[in-house]
Amino acid sequence: MSVRPKGVPIIPDIAGLTTVVRAGVTGASRDVVEDAFAQLDSTYNPVTLENLLDYLRRLAAIPGTADVRGFSNSAVLTADAEICALVRDHLEVTLPGIDTAYHAIALWAQAAKRHAPMEVFTTNYDLLLEQALEAANVPYFDGFVGSHRPSFDIHAVEEDELPNRWVRLWKLHGSINWATSSGGDVLRCPTTDKSDRVLIYPSHLKYEQSRRLPYLALLDRLRGFLRRPSSVIVSCGFSYRDEHINEVIGQALRSNPTASVQALLFGQLEQYSEALALARRTPNLSLLAEDAAVVGTQTGDWATTSTVSTFPYGNFSALGDLLRELVGGASLSSLHTSAPTP
Repeated sequence: MSVRPKGVPIIPDIAGLTTVVRAGVTGASRDVVEDAFAQLDSTYNPVTLENLLDYLRRLAAIPGTADVRGFSNSAVLTADAEICALVRDHLEVTLPGIDTAYHAIALWAQAAKRHAPMEVFTTNYDLLLEQALEAANVPYFDGFVGSHRPSFDIHAVEEDELPNRWVRLWKLHGSINWATSSGGDVLRCPTTDKSDRVLIYPSHLKYEQSRRLPYLALLDRLRGFLRRPSSVIVSCGFSYRDEHINEVIGQALRSNPTASVQALLFGQLEQYSEALALARRTPNLSLLAEDAAVVGTQTGDWATTSTVSTFPYGNFSALGDLLRELVGGASLSSLHTSAPTP
């Protein structure tokens, strides 16, 4: 579903990242990871990277100094850090060209007339959207302040005072350029800086408030957005398998019937069991998949005429094409080539 130069995704999906991690860990960390997979196989089918990280962090949270399942606390934490470093290294990629679906989002953000800054919520760890926004000269705020070593500022996240032309970018699962310093601060740093611990995927455990803080603040931002009158979120590429995000969306939509979420799903509707369960009890959550939809809690196929109707916009590239049409077919390359010669 992602950008596919020459038919190959520029970044893997969560299943692909899981394969990369399992094959890439070495030494004692491999033993920790393989034991974790053995424990998780009976619960999850298949086991994902995020299941793995959640399991390891639960092990690390067990009090006391005794080994757990034959592994010390430091061995588990080392495996966690090695996994996150592997993810960072594998997602440290550059967008091919300047006319991708990411650039289409940036162009639409640049062209749309708004009364408030656009808010983008993403669970992706990569930096592809940041690259596109910067290529289109779209200013954005992601919760970090400062220049040399930008740090996460919860008070700035809670503020609403930004120029309307800005984009607010909220990375709900962290980012490959987030790290925790030795002092416990959450920093945004170059991905080439390997000295700090990469901060991806939220730990919702209660034992480590500093690790939970960015995610709690960002989930509150999502909750607050959906509680505004007549707010609308259009999601693409989100599978609705994150129970914490689902809980926030469900509660916010039930408490604010004027808000809505339109979920554009890739492929067949039946693949999204968690999304179906949520939409069937939440009238203002609509699921729009290629073959069918859930609207107002009711499930149905797309209407057919002489040809079978399908819905293509769960495909991120197709959504990018639609956004280009909405801004008159513009692209960064056409804007660059049409610029006057100095």
